[in-house]
Amino acid sequence: MDKGKLKLILDQEKEKFANKTYKELSVLKDPTVYECGVGDGWYQVEVQILEKNDKYVHIAVNVDDGGFPRSFIPLSTSFLVYKDGSVDK
Repeated sequence: MDKGKLKLILDQEKEKFANKTYKELSVLKDPTVYECGVGDGWYQVEVQILEKNDKYVHIAVNVDDGGFPRSFIPLSTSFLVYKDGSVDK
């Protein structure tokens, strides 16, 4: 899968998790890993809590297609979700 398509997937996955609440994110199994797609459209997503405190939770989202070098260096992003409901992307 090309880098542009993976970037779009990364953005979609980030949005999916950024729309969750502080409470929902703070109880995620760490890390949360799942696979989507089939054939050449296959990819893996890993969501991980980087930091959690009384004010916010800092979440990382990584996407790779299992190929070299992407499986060793996935596309990554992170964001903060605050307890008051605000999000810093």
